[in-house]
Parts: sequence; C-alpha cells; structure tokens
Amino acid sequence: MGSRRHALALLGSTATVGLSGCLFGGFGAGESGPPPTVSNRRVETAGSVPQYQVDADNAGVLPGAAPTDPSIAWRRTPNRYDAAQPVVDGDAIYVAFDGALVSLAIGDGDESWTVDAGHASAAAPAVHDGTVYLTVWNGGESVPRGLVAVDAADGTERWRALTDNDVNASPTPTDDAVFVGGGFENSAVAAVEHDGTVRWRRDLGVYAAAPAVVDALAVYATGESGSVVALDTETGETVWERSVDGRTTAAPAVVGESVVVADETGTVRRLDATTGEEKWHATVDGRVDRSVAVDDVAVVAHDGGLTALALAGGERRWTTDLDADPTAPILTDDAVLVGAERDVVALARSDGAERWRVETRERSYTDVFLSGVTGSPVVVDGTVVVATQAGDVYALDDG
Repeated sequence: MGSRRHALALLGSTATVGLSGCLFGGFGAGESGPPPTVSNRRVETAGSVPQYQVDADNAGVLPGAAPTDPSIAWRRTPNRYDAAQPVVDGDAIYVAFDGALVSLAIGDGDESWTVDAGHASAAAPAVHDGTVYLTVWNGGESVPRGLVAVDAADGTERWRALTDNDVNASPTPTDDAVFVGGGFENSAVAAVEHDGTVRWRRDLGVYAAAPAVVDALAVYATGESGSVVALDTETGETVWERSVDGRTTAAPAVVGESVVVADETGTVRRLDATTGEEKWHATVDGRVDRSVAVDDVAVVAHDGGLTALALAGGERRWTTDLDADPTAPILTDDAVLVGAERDVVALARSDGAERWRVETRERSYTDVFLSGVTGSPVVVDGTVVVATQAGDVYALDDG
C-alpha cells in the first residue's frame, strides 16, 4: 500500500504537496519570498461548481470561458492548511481543510462560518439542495469520522453516517442519495439517504475512489483491487465489472454512454457505460492517479504533464510537459486548468500550449514551508477559485 501522503492525492481528494496528514490546526505562518500581488477587489459571479470534478459524472467540464490574463482579485487565509478543491454554490464557496469545513463569500472571500468536522477532511466537499457533505478520516475513539452533512447556511451539523469508517473519497450527491467511496484502510463503499440512513454498503477494495453516478449506475474504480465496477444505485448489486492492469486510484468519469478511467500503469480506457465492454485503451507518459476530464477529448494528468486523447478512438492529440505533477484537470470551452506545484496554469484546449500561469504563495510554520495547489482550480463566470496547502483561498479574474 502507498504512503498516506501519496494516498491523499487519490480518491477524488487532493493533489498533495508536503505534510498532508499532520494536524497543525490553526497556525501563524509567515511568507517565504516575494508574495504574489493581491488586488483586494470584489468579484461578481453567478454559478455553481457543486462537487469534485464539477458534477456527479466526474467529467470535470465547466461551461463558459476561462479568464484570459488573470490576476489575484482576493486571497483569504482561514488559519488552516491543506485545502482540497473548493466547491461553489451561488455566492458561497465551501472548502475542506485538514480538520475543518469553511464557508467563504465568493465576492470578497470573507468567512461566513467554520465547522471542525474531525481530525482530517482533505477531500473536496459537495453541496446539494442546501446541505454540504464532507468525508472525514483518521478518527480515533473520541474523534467522529465518516460522512458528515451540515447546513449550508450556518454550518450546523445535521447528521453523520458511516461513523465506523475512515472515508477519504469525495462524496457524490444526487437527487436520489449520497454515494461514498472508500479510504486508506477502508474497503467499504455506500449509498446514504439524504436523512443519513444507509441504503446499502459494499466492500469493493481499499482506495475505492469517488464514484461517478449517472443513469441508475454508481461507477467505482476499486483502487487496490484493480477493477472498475458499476453498481445499481438502488440495491448496490453489481451490474458489471471490468479488470484493468494496475491500481485504479483515480475516480472514473462518465460522458454519454462511456466510462473513462485510468490506472497507475498509465493506461487510459474507454468502457461502455451499460456493459463495461472496452472500446479502446491508450497509454500516456507516466502514472495516472488523478481523474480524467472528458468531453470530446479525454485530458489526462500524469507524472509531469498532461495528455489529450480523442474520446472517439483514443488517438493522442497533444502532450504538454509541466515539470510538475498536475492536479486533475478542469475543462472550459477554451482552456484546460490545473494546479502544478505553486502555480495555477491554463492551457489551450486545441494544442496544450500554455496561455497563462499565476503563482500562489508559500507560507512557513516554524521550520516547515507549506505550499502547492492541492486541488483542481474551478471556474465560475470567468473567475477561478483555487485553494492551496498553505491554507490560502484565491479568486483570480481579468479584473
């Protein structure tokens, strides 16, 4: 089994840099080097990015364009560290830090509320119909864990389920239920009703990632077990299962009638969503442990860069070397967005050429430096929202 640091980069969780899994709580940290310029201006947006990789299909696709030459509109530091991909619902941003869930106003980043949910919560939360869902792991006897539901308005905890489980994968809520993956030492996956009642529970494999849920199927990559499994959302029974070459620690994506999934050997597969039949497979230049973003192309984050493959036949469109391991990509109409070490990077969808990058800051805690974009950047109405391991949340726009 991989290290905890490596594992936090999986499961629909963070792309972690540094000290993930250690609990500092609040800290007073200094900066290292010249800080990025912050304009302290408001942003105006109206939209939603409700969960990991945007929606229940995990496809990582957002409508509209990315900014063309952004700068930092605002930066806020909620005195936490190790942030996951933020989610957005209207005028609110929700960010999971190690041990806390924080709500910020998207206009200026002001903090609305904070909830201490457990020892560690390093996966992207999800918001659905006025409730924010968060998974919590590494709980001891006196530290609650499992799947937590809180009121989106004020952070009041509504219920907690699967309290015997360390759950690391981001939750996938739909109108029907909340679907949950596994964890570092936990092979259970589950469907939980919106009132906290467990509908069903299955053992699939350690590291089972955030499921893609579409058309009465919950599609899981089973991590250590090296397979992709589609379960009936109502009963949890297996509809189909497909073995692959290596560990499947990246969350699968569904687009149309296809499931796209990658394994740690660098093999990307397109499967039929109804039967699990393989349509094609292709190999990229390095290990894959981040979700693939998919529409008419599959953009794959791998060791050191990104590769775009045609969805229809798997042909390689382009490869870009980033000299860093990127986060799971997010696709807009015109760009591919990733985090790469301390930078937020936008590439042209057509050929992978770099369009812009914005650096985030490094912060110190005693003799330790914390930095890095730890979850995918998201875009709402031309504003990029991103969080870092240093504990900062940024809004970037064209001004």
